[in-house]
Amino acid sequence: MKMKNLAITLVILSMMLVGVGCGQDGEVQQDGDAVIAVGSKEFTEQLILGQLTIQLLEEEGYDVIDNTGLSGTAILRDAFLDGEVDVKWEYTGTALISHLGHDEAITDSEECYEAVKEEDLEENGVVWLDYAGLDNTYTLIMREDYAEEAGIQSMSDLAEAVNEGETPPTGGEWVLASNEEYATRDDGMEGVEETYGFEFEDVDIMEPGIIYGVVRDGEAPVGMGFMTDGRIDGYDLITLEDDKGFHPAYNAAPNVREEVLDEHPELEDILAKLTERLDNETMQQLNAKVDIDGYQPEEAAEEYLVEEGLISE
Repeated sequence: MKMKNLAITLVILSMMLVGVGCGQDGEVQQDGDAVIAVGSKEFTEQLILGQLTIQLLEEEGYDVIDNTGLSGTAILRDAFLDGEVDVKWEYTGTALISHLGHDEAITDSEECYEAVKEEDLEENGVVWLDYAGLDNTYTLIMREDYAEEAGIQSMSDLAEAVNEGETPPTGGEWVLASNEEYATRDDGMEGVEETYGFEFEDVDIMEPGIIYGVVRDGEAPVGMGFMTDGRIDGYDLITLEDDKGFHPAYNAAPNVREEVLDEHPELEDILAKLTERLDNETMQQLNAKVDIDGYQPEEAAEEYLVEEGLISE
């Protein structure tokens, strides 16, 4: 009888252990001890990507530490490599130039991703999961009506207008409204000027978030921008075609430290739910909710995740 009771007890314990590991419909549940630190940079798109990741992981049962909003690429990268951040989103072009020290940009998305993926894993133990369709590369922006008036649709058109001494539609000089980084990087203003064979008459350095309003208000004829910024459509701006393919690919992809992914291999499939959905149009809409409609990043992220059926209301 004692042996029979022991056998029954073992069966019950086994069933309880199986039940701990599975939820409804066979969904894998975390044990409550899985803690993941998510980081991001401080600008709108990065804050949204961070919140999308945090809320999705929480839905999947993780305890999540919110380390979003770190000030700049270098600070986030250091925190990531030092183990203060486990998961972040990075752009392929940023990694190629800023993290891995390459001088030559790669404009093809797949080629850039494969180069970064291989080198960053080998040298730094950084795993690049599949990249998203969203390509937040640099662009030059103008007011739509001004561009139409000046007959400018591409960067070659802009170069021709500057070189022929045409007066910009704003009057004054051909000034570029730019952040400091773009004005000084090889894959920024200097590279555009060299590739297209012209020079801006002046550059006005400002915070990137201000540039869209400055161009909208006619305070500068041209500005630098990011392809996925929601204010491009919201402020009736256009992006000039990079007809010589100068700007590098900046596809976003989740980065996970190798040891973290080894411990939690399921992260790859979880984060793929975001990667497969995020393209330029989707990201522009999410950015616009924050920059134009006044949402908080976490609110925009939650609304999107609920609409996509990735988290419960």
